[in-house]
Amino acid sequence: MTAEHRAIIAPCFNEGEVAVRFVRELGANLAERSGRFTMVMVDDGSTDDTVDRLCALGPLAANVELHVLSLPYNVGHQKAIHQGLLYASELEAQRFIVMDADGEDDPAAITELIGTREASIILVARGSRSGTPWFKIGYWCYRHLFKLLTGRRITFGNYSLIDRRVLGTVLDRGFVHYAAFLSRQPVPSKIITYDRRERIDGRSKMGFTSLSIHAFRSMVEYSEEVLSGFLKAAFLLTVVLVTSILAIVCIKLFTPYAIPGWASTLSLSLFNSVLLCAGFFAIGLLLVNTAQRRENTDRRLYRLVPPRKEVP
Repeated sequence: MTAEHRAIIAPCFNEGEVAVRFVRELGANLAERSGRFTMVMVDDGSTDDTVDRLCALGPLAANVELHVLSLPYNVGHQKAIHQGLLYASELEAQRFIVMDADGEDDPAAITELIGTREASIILVARGSRSGTPWFKIGYWCYRHLFKLLTGRRITFGNYSLIDRRVLGTVLDRGFVHYAAFLSRQPVPSKIITYDRRERIDGRSKMGFTSLSIHAFRSMVEYSEEVLSGFLKAAFLLTVVLVTSILAIVCIKLFTPYAIPGWASTLSLSLFNSVLLCAGFFAIGLLLVNTAQRRENTDRRLYRLVPPRKEVP
């Protein structure tokens, strides 16, 4: 019986020694497991010596191969994942694991990932995690805002496993936010939970701006749900506005009471809210249109870098 082949895709950018330590730790972990593994490190246009350091690594284990891809320029974390999956699709692997190369994704989860057979998608939810209080507050706000706008919970990141059938969907349709895209797929899925470890060098690269962009991209994958929410809000506000106007007219025409001064102000505010929601809806339609017209989902930017002599 042929040993199962899995590919592990991990993008990195200006990681240097962090990427080397990640590969060595993961290689030692995979050496203890059955089956074949191909580690695909995707260098996202680094300006340091990350590629040289990775290519200088010797054999990791008998059942582990290291392939280093180099992108010509920085395309961003999510597109780097897409490029890695494009390359991995040409391998003989049956299942594909995506993880971050900063050390926060616990390799111990791989045992449960590859041991689960009943699901086409396995997502690794984040248990406790390190970070500054401000980052934790921002992440808490992001999760609750996501649930408010989409009606779904998102407790996981890129760390996941997919089979080849799901890989075909990913590459055919493309994605803006990998984890959110997977959560929408109508296939058997499972969520397992592992705590996030500290980053290898102890310094997180995700600040408020990057977290905000990350949150926005996740909501793009749920554009239809977000737009539906804005449309419902606009409809309800319109009903309230019309009811308020009718009430004001009835009071003025059929009662001796004076119209309160705040009534017109409230009506104007409601009207403005309707316009705002309608504006969000219109902008969102353009956003969905753009998202559905993602181009060049099969464009290969990567270059496979051959192994090199060890960097002194």
